[in-house]
Amino acid sequence: MRRVIDRPRRARLPTNDPQAVAERRARSVEEPLDVQLRTADPYPLLEVRNPIHGTGYLVMLPEYPARTVALCTCTDFARRGLGTCKHIEAGVRWLTDHPDAPPLRPGGGPHASGVWKKIDQRIGSALKDRAPPSRRWRLAGATLFEGTREE
Repeated sequence: MRRVIDRPRRARLPTNDPQAVAERRARSVEEPLDVQLRTADPYPLLEVRNPIHGTGYLVMLPEYPARTVALCTCTDFARRGLGTCKHIEAGVRWLTDHPDAPPLRPGGGPHASGVWKKIDQRIGSALKDRAPPSRRWRLAGATLFEGTREE
């Protein structure tokens, strides 16, 4: 019997492929994506749905209007390493087109570095935890939905 070791995968650094990024932007315009703002505090959290495919993903923009630290729960974002996807592009476009959306906090909320620091701390403690992997990673990811402030 082969033993499987549960190790976290290393995150890929975003690649600099302008053609692939342009393709994601074009798809965000061409496809009928519905965007809803879930919260603007501490940063914009959007739900982006595709009614034709019946899919929906969360888009987090901790340093909006900058896209440098944008996150999406879709597999394209996780696998391609582009730093963007059609859902992020649709979310940024929606926020830009809707100035009447609830105002963002001055300074755009906590800096992403503080959020990532908290995630790294939780991942470190999760590695020592004997809980199932899904529960451990959910705890680390929950940092994105909490009202954490940079310490």
